[in-house]
Amino acid sequence: MSNRTQEPTAKSSFWHDLLDRRITRRTAIGTAAATAAAATLPVSFAQAQQGGVTTANNGAPIGVDPRDNARYYPPFRPIEASRADDMTLPPGFRYQILAPWGEEFTEDGRTIGFNHDFVGYFPADMLEGGHSSTDAYLTINHEYVNAMFLGTEERTPANMEKEKRAMGVSVVRVRQQGGKWSVVKDPKNRAVDGLYDIELTGPVRGTDHVKGATMVKGTVGNCSGGQTPWGTLLTCEENVDGYTKAWDGSGYEAMHQGWVTEIDPFDPEWTPKKRTGMGRFRHENAAVVPTADGRVAVYMGDDMQDSCVYKFISRGTVGTDRSANRDLLEDGDLYVANFGNGSWVLLDYDKNAKLREAKNGDKLLFAGQADVLADARAAALAVGGTPVDRPEDIEVHPLNGDVYIALTNNSKHGNYFGHIVKLTEKGHDHSAETFGWDVFAYGGPSAGFASPDNLVFDPYGNLWMVTDNSDLGSNPIKDFHGNNAMFFFPTEGPNAGKAYRFAVGPVDAEMTGPVWSPDGKTLFVSIQHPGEDSESLDQLTSNFAAAPGSRVPRPTLVAISGFPGWKA
Repeated sequence: MSNRTQEPTAKSSFWHDLLDRRITRRTAIGTAAATAAAATLPVSFAQAQQGGVTTANNGAPIGVDPRDNARYYPPFRPIEASRADDMTLPPGFRYQILAPWGEEFTEDGRTIGFNHDFVGYFPADMLEGGHSSTDAYLTINHEYVNAMFLGTEERTPANMEKEKRAMGVSVVRVRQQGGKWSVVKDPKNRAVDGLYDIELTGPVRGTDHVKGATMVKGTVGNCSGGQTPWGTLLTCEENVDGYTKAWDGSGYEAMHQGWVTEIDPFDPEWTPKKRTGMGRFRHENAAVVPTADGRVAVYMGDDMQDSCVYKFISRGTVGTDRSANRDLLEDGDLYVANFGNGSWVLLDYDKNAKLREAKNGDKLLFAGQADVLADARAAALAVGGTPVDRPEDIEVHPLNGDVYIALTNNSKHGNYFGHIVKLTEKGHDHSAETFGWDVFAYGGPSAGFASPDNLVFDPYGNLWMVTDNSDLGSNPIKDFHGNNAMFFFPTEGPNAGKAYRFAVGPVDAEMTGPVWSPDGKTLFVSIQHPGEDSESLDQLTSNFAAAPGSRVPRPTLVAISGFPGWKA
């Protein structure tokens, strides 16, 4: 996700004070090894061919159904880096603009929010056991706003409300007919925005940390997220503290944000819940996976330099009662990863003496579990959690349960290119308290990619990754990379760990939140902050997805087609 908010301009200097360019976050797990590994990863299709594999335009061996070798070869012809102000795709693929910022999508006239991020795909027939690939509720996160594009540079109550309305989550029904996707104005469509009523649950509910609140207004800073087995969204609130100054006098409370919020896309009457038991930090993601005994584990990253990786485990087990399942994440245990000894350290005030003894000078840091969760980053470091290099996304391999962590970069320690770590739980049980780990891929010129961000797996176990090079701006060390891009990695076989470029985004943009339709024929990807480095509306660097009659670029979702789909 974007590592910054709107670049400061003469008209919007407040925005520079607001969110300090979404700090570059990372301390390498194995930073010293970062110079050692980037060999063998092909930058181009031509280099990929040097391995002696003759391929067709889709990248698979000639004469072979690409789905027969889907675990070893990309199902496309890899492309080169680009600086074009467009979505650049391999031959045979195309994209469609879907649900751009400002498009009306509800029966009462609400419009799609700004700066799309994580996308959840919920088949419209999911609660009946279906898996529709042509009819779904999409949940689209909206991470932050660009005041210049919204016209909200002046700090008025109306403008601050407009910004809050442009954040949060859009629940949008979409349907495919005749090969084209469109937004459907469904009664369940809604904007869970920065002013929506949301309930606090867990140990921090009603405490002084949240000024006694049990209900709060809104969800903002919505970065990545996750989906639960019972069909709800987990949306993650990331860079939220800076809004305190930007929205001074508007009633904004920073401590009411910074949590994981659960939303039911199928039930507008169910009040969304902020799960304080999962801790408060710069939440990037929430990867949900079952444990061996029927509970759920949720892997999370704190997207900031020198911050940690976490795991939350529910105390209850998943059952057949969906209503009961929606309460599972209210109660559980939060752990932080220690990569030095491969252990998960429990962040429980009553059970971990280090938390009871932790001090800042002569002052105790924590007096109870609510204190621990309200400042989970300080608690994690106090008990020996390993600070790593901006853990932006975490996803779980669908075939073997390995946990993949995108560590984007850390300029503090010279890790400008980032890397991807693979973690294996003991006994392949996600409730385990110990794990092993290795580096799956290093970024850099030899690898062809830098700054790994969001991850998504396909059913064959291949990893797809999008990059986040925004934080380094025009740093020449990344001239090889071109615009932010999407890459494909086999995770096994002769090409395991090799990066193949699939797509390149428009100027100044990130591609974020990739998600597949169940049949594997559509890949949905958000296009976030195109043209963000524009100095003014008269000097735009991008016009991507501009509305008819306008030159202003728009964040949007794109639906990419041309894939062969999954093979049973």
